[in-house]
Amino acid sequence: MTRRNVELDDFLDVLKKRLVPVGAGDAHTLRATLGDADVVDLARETAELGDAVDWLVGTVRTIAYFSPSAAFALAGRFAAQRGVADSETSDDVRDVTSAVTNPVAPTPWTATVPTLLAPDSVVLLDRRTETAALVRWDALVGEEAEGTRRSGLREAALRTVRPHGTVETLPDAVGRRTARDWDLFTAAVSLGTAEKALHAAETYAGERRQFGSAIGSFAGLRALLAEMRIRVCTVRGMLDGAVAGDFGTAELLAEAGRTVVDVCVDAIQVHGGYGYIDEYPVAGLLRDAVSLRARGGGRRSLVAQVAARRLGKAGGDA
Repeated sequence: MTRRNVELDDFLDVLKKRLVPVGAGDAHTLRATLGDADVVDLARETAELGDAVDWLVGTVRTIAYFSPSAAFALAGRFAAQRGVADSETSDDVRDVTSAVTNPVAPTPWTATVPTLLAPDSVVLLDRRTETAALVRWDALVGEEAEGTRRSGLREAALRTVRPHGTVETLPDAVGRRTARDWDLFTAAVSLGTAEKALHAAETYAGERRQFGSAIGSFAGLRALLAEMRIRVCTVRGMLDGAVAGDFGTAELLAEAGRTVVDVCVDAIQVHGGYGYIDEYPVAGLLRDAVSLRARGGGRRSLVAQVAARRLGKAGGDA
């Protein structure tokens, strides 16, 4: 292991200790903790490192274990910061985030944006056309009442917005770079959330006793927990491959979105009836997981994107 990897491990250990006492539902404390931990502008601070993506992926994955909402807000911020870093607009934006547009929205460039970190600009990513646009926050119009409550990713303070008027698209290279990073970092959020659900299920199965034995000793539950772990390990390997450039990010995000939902559903099954009440974490994790998958445009949209890249456009010549 290199010294830089040791430094990353130490950094993540300290980050975990900072996050342990933070209440997941306290957005103000979350913002303050992220600021105190020096992670809000980590994308800019690691820009010159050869393994900058490793630092950013590790950070959002670690934070997702404690708060998927905070991790999702950071993932969008990191992708946007890196995307516009070398563009002509880089000097005009600081508190920037990114979001994928809704392909079925009646108005073009409509997206649901995390506002936990108070962005002043948003990079909107259109998967259908593979283009991106940078829009100032004050040029966006809300599509819903401010403060609307959502079932998942509540602390991310999601708001659905659209540009007021026309937008100017970013250079293709900037859009592609931002979209790739957005896929990587959001997949890391899904992985961290799935790891939390797996840990909660394994812990509960080891502690809950029936008929004088831990339920984790029952063959059916042991098989279910093993399947959950295999799914998580598969996404972990895909993420490592995508960071190294050996695996497509759209494929990764599609699989990560499916895995986090499936693992959270299974975690609820392990908990039985207790899994559906908020005294246990898994019901909330499932709500976050569903929202995470939706924010990427949904699994169907990602699969269509993968098919188009690998097999060509539907209806094209043989």
